[in-house]
Amino acid sequence: MEVILMSDHCVSSPRPCWFVFASAKELGQHIRKHLSTTKLLFGMADKSSSVKCTFSAPGHSTTLLQGLTTLRAQGQLLDVILTINNEVFQVHKVVLAACSDYFRAMFTGGMREANQDVIELKGVSSRGLRHIIDFAYSAEVTLDLDCIHDVLGAAVFLQMVPVVELCEEFLKSAMSVETCLNIGQMATTFSLASLKESVDSFTFKHFLKIAEEEDFLHLPLERLVFFLQSNKLKNCSEIDLFHAAIRWLQFDYSRRANASRVLCHIRFPLMKSSELVDSVQTVDIMVEDALCRHYLLEAFNYQILPFRQHEMQSPRTVIRSDVFSLVTFGGTPYTDNDRTVSNKVYYLPDICARQFKDLNEMEIGCSHACVAVLDNFVYVVGGQLLQYRSGEGAVDVCFRYDPHLNQWLRILAMQESRIQFQLHVLNGMLYATGGRNRSGSLASVERSVGIQISNE
Repeated sequence: MEVILMSDHCVSSPRPCWFVFASAKELGQHIRKHLSTTKLLFGMADKSSSVKCTFSAPGHSTTLLQGLTTLRAQGQLLDVILTINNEVFQVHKVVLAACSDYFRAMFTGGMREANQDVIELKGVSSRGLRHIIDFAYSAEVTLDLDCIHDVLGAAVFLQMVPVVELCEEFLKSAMSVETCLNIGQMATTFSLASLKESVDSFTFKHFLKIAEEEDFLHLPLERLVFFLQSNKLKNCSEIDLFHAAIRWLQFDYSRRANASRVLCHIRFPLMKSSELVDSVQTVDIMVEDALCRHYLLEAFNYQILPFRQHEMQSPRTVIRSDVFSLVTFGGTPYTDNDRTVSNKVYYLPDICARQFKDLNEMEIGCSHACVAVLDNFVYVVGGQLLQYRSGEGAVDVCFRYDPHLNQWLRILAMQESRIQFQLHVLNGMLYATGGRNRSGSLASVERSVGIQISNE
């Protein structure tokens, strides 16, 4: 027996569907399956009524910008004209207001321009505005060193933050010895702190090369002083900084009146004596300016009176560095077969360095000496010249290391030889306390007088 069933619903087609069954049993099985499926579909519909999904089209923003660009190119729906020096820009208000706080305030803040069909802009260049408008419609801006000043000025004026950030990134990538001073001027003009920080960091690293450029001669006085007074200048000798400063001063005769304001930041006492004689005192400015003569005299006194250098500390005697170094002095191998001690001095340039470097060696080797730092001089006091297990090798010698000039100076010895004692700095003086020597344990204290040692 053949059974034919017509249904008014078919999943795959909106038209009625015909089914042919071989028997009533097969028909019953189909009906039961159909009813079960229908119940399941209705159940899912009930449960999914509270489920929501949000989908996005990644290319929609691009399509939108392309559409707006097409409308602008075809002159459709344009509703305002901007003019600068007789140059005309037809645009959509909504586009500019959407990406510029300046235009948003103009068009929505009740200003009279909101109802004008033609608006004359002032404070920006036509080239800068053209780049800004192109960015508003494309999210892209083409920059080079020729147009960057106009574009950055327009972006700052019109409060287009994304364009300002892109200009900053471009200028950082374009930083070089030839360009950094001009970029620094733009950073100052437009108050871009991050860019100015990058310019300063670059200048500190390459100051002497930058000083050879023509732009250096046009550096404002305040900026020159800012660099010369800094401890961040890298790989610069004081004599080279002096030559750079003199070159700037001699470029314009009127600058000679500011000679002392510039040269007071050159650290003359840290120069070699030969440099002071051959290269500094022969420059007319150093002789004609009273304060500059004082700086030169100060340097000569510092050089010829090494035992009084600790009394002559000034901003011009400070090492030009902004990092602390770890320094090791002498030492012993601690073996019974080798009683020698070392006179080697090593230092670790900074906390990131992975290897010690050599410094000027001590006059004699020492071990178990006490070390103290006073006025950025290093004092190495007492200890022993040969390795002993007790105090019979104690010595009374004292040395001062001058990191300014990388020189050692033997100073007046202590009253007693000492080892295993304490050396402290208090109120600008050194105190040697206790310890031992071949006579046994010591209870005495000695105090430095200047860089001498006296009984306490």
